Amino acid sequence: MNQAKVHRYIERYLTTSGAQFLSRSPEDIEVQLTRELDEELMNRPFYWHYLDKTGATPQPMQMRMTTNVENSNGFEKVHFGSPRLHQFFSSALNKGRFTRLYEQTAPHSRTALYPWLCLNVRISYTCHRRRDELRSFGVQLINGETVDNFMDVLRNRNVQSSIPEMAFKMAGLIQPKSAVARIKQYVLKELSSTKHAWADEAVRRMEDDLLLLDRFYQDQEASDQEAYQLEQIAIKEQYQPAIELNFINGGVFYLQSS
Repeated sequence: MNQAKVHRYIERYLTTSGAQFLSRSPEDIEVQLTRELDEELMNRPFYWHYLDKTGATPQPMQMRMTTNVENSNGFEKVHFGSPRLHQFFSSALNKGRFTRLYEQTAPHSRTALYPWLCLNVRISYTCHRRRDELRSFGVQLINGETVDNFMDVLRNRNVQSSIPEMAFKMAGLIQPKSAVARIKQYVLKELSSTKHAWADEAVRRMEDDLLLLDRFYQDQEASDQEAYQLEQIAIKEQYQPAIELNFINGGVFYLQSS
């Protein structure tokens, strides 16, 4: 997830959460938080408890962030893996894992809207290091078409929670559960056909450390076998490469065929 995508995600999160933008540029964001966001993000429980007891006027904080990791200009740096971005992820997750939205059409036009299941997926590559990748996938629930980077499709669509007047929904032929299985199969097929140099390197380092461990314990007493086995397990757990898939959130989007 590059910095441009991080920036777009932050803007979408704050817009959806009702924050007021005071200023923003391609890298910097300054917002006035709502009370709900302040309570959720700024860790001031005693302030809000005192406010509720005294009836004083609430004063939510402002937040100043930048996705420019080279020159922050005093703003909080936000990048993939930073605590603040993970806080946004957790907040979005708590607000709801699933949504249903409709693309807005021209007024008084009788327009068919086609159902798409969208899933946002986190792919984690783990060994002695960890790398996370965010992906979005869409499956059309009538013909089964699968689209990678589906959030890019949605970015330029005006979608809202209510269906437009005169528009009508096309019935899906594919169950959402089956669409999720298609996405999982799509991702697994891609992962299995990709060369993972990071995993090969992790295995080589694991074998080197296990060899050193064997040399260290080869002349030790039999009583040290338990310690040897524990260290062997620890090395394998540290280096063993694995790929984890986690579905973050998703929704059904009714879109025009174009």
